[in-house]
Amino acid sequence: MGTRADGITSQTSGAEHHFKEMIGSDPFDYTSGRWLRLDDEQRKARRVTFNIHQLLKRVLSLSPSAVSIQSCRKLEGGFSKVFVFTTNDGKQLIAKFPTSVAGPPEQVTNSEVATMTYLKSHTKIPIPEVLDWSDDPSNPIGSAYIIMEHADGISLDQAWPKMTVPQRIKCVGSITKQITEMSRINFPAYGSLYFSDASFLQHQSSYPVDKKYSIGPSCGVIYWDRDIGHRKYYHYAKPNRGPWRDISEYTSALIDAGLGRLPPPEQVASKWQRPFQGSVDEHIQLLHSGSKVLQQLANNIHIQNNKAPTMFHGDLNKRNIFVSAQDPMVATSFIDWQLTRVEPAFYYADQVPDFASLSITSEETQADDKLSEGSELSTLCSQAYVAGLGILSPRLNNARNVDETLLRPFRYCHRTWRDSIVPFTYELLELQKYWNTLGFQEPCSLPSDFMSSDRARVYREREETFNDFLEIKKDLLEMVETEDDGWVFPELFEEKKSLNQSLYETIMSDIEGESDRKDMESAWPLDHD
Repeated sequence: MGTRADGITSQTSGAEHHFKEMIGSDPFDYTSGRWLRLDDEQRKARRVTFNIHQLLKRVLSLSPSAVSIQSCRKLEGGFSKVFVFTTNDGKQLIAKFPTSVAGPPEQVTNSEVATMTYLKSHTKIPIPEVLDWSDDPSNPIGSAYIIMEHADGISLDQAWPKMTVPQRIKCVGSITKQITEMSRINFPAYGSLYFSDASFLQHQSSYPVDKKYSIGPSCGVIYWDRDIGHRKYYHYAKPNRGPWRDISEYTSALIDAGLGRLPPPEQVASKWQRPFQGSVDEHIQLLHSGSKVLQQLANNIHIQNNKAPTMFHGDLNKRNIFVSAQDPMVATSFIDWQLTRVEPAFYYADQVPDFASLSITSEETQADDKLSEGSELSTLCSQAYVAGLGILSPRLNNARNVDETLLRPFRYCHRTWRDSIVPFTYELLELQKYWNTLGFQEPCSLPSDFMSSDRARVYREREETFNDFLEIKKDLLEMVETEDDGWVFPELFEEKKSLNQSLYETIMSDIEGESDRKDMESAWPLDHD
């Protein structure tokens, strides 16, 4: 490999240095943002190393008509790092590397490629062609990777602000018509799709889809110890990653994921817990009680009718959809299949793509010049999406009509230690409250003393404190202008860090009691000195 005035070639030296100059930043480090919470850990988890020389060599070998690489851009998300190469013949190739927060690189990469190739051969969904890939980090490039063609067209994220109302509605129709085809495929189990000959499947259970593909362990992040700042200990339950043949097994895995988060006694004693957190023993009791209720829930007629193992895009938003540059009403490609898995149909009930969301972005408000017009536009796009689901995907459409009271326990049971004991307790109480109207044939299995007078008093106190802290957290994050994880653009990091510290010192100075100060400190969502 080497450099020439017109790009990187395979004949001279200095290619690695030129490559770094092209992308304008360290190719290995995460440079697209910083975090106001656990910044070092977050960036370290997204650092990906590889052999630059071998990557450039491989990219050019996949472009027979090209002799040099003219440019390269680095794009970064939470779960992957992408390089967009442009060769001297005008073609573009994508090299994609998973970050550690996405899950085990071997399984994540194998599953993404298997999903893409399976859908290309079993549906008409437009998906970029995979040119080369490896799930073995010991390959010459030195990391699991995927090299694929660039998506046809332009990003919908780029086209959307310039599109008229009729264009947007027709575009939503085009997207829905194409992407819902995958939701009609039948699968034998819940989990992630892999190539059947994957080396890691030889020592664990899997369910064949056909001779080439199988359903194996889920790559879902809740089943792996990859959540920065919220580690899993597996002290009270072993990892249960599937695959799961029925809804009962699937439900048990969610409870196991919740138990897996609970720290051993020595870990708890070393930290001041949030006042609404609840003890480990309380979480164990809650999850054991919840486990019995969730098994009843799994047998509920509405869950049974919406449990079919279903595959759907894991991040169906404008940035992952490409449309024709000449006619933006036509979807031309769908990218980023890394988060796609086979889940019960009801899993997707609350998932709404950003192009069909009822919320209004600042760009839409400015483009329409009136908030009411932006609201009307969002409503029309949402209606177009829902109507499309009703016609093209009965599974997804029916799942959207399931009572949320039945679905929320599935969403909160695996994260009690992260959220505190309050949310899952609340959802179980709501389920018990409406039990007789939700189609159950037997009494709720919550123990009679689940809400004894003493427990009810403690729960109400915790719930009140929990809600107060949620308000404080919401206000703080809005003032600092960041999300739950504290991500900000790198150029704003020092400014936002200083603002957060100032807010922390101001609020803490108004708190007198030592215990109250520790409570506030333990619940403060961002790092501070």
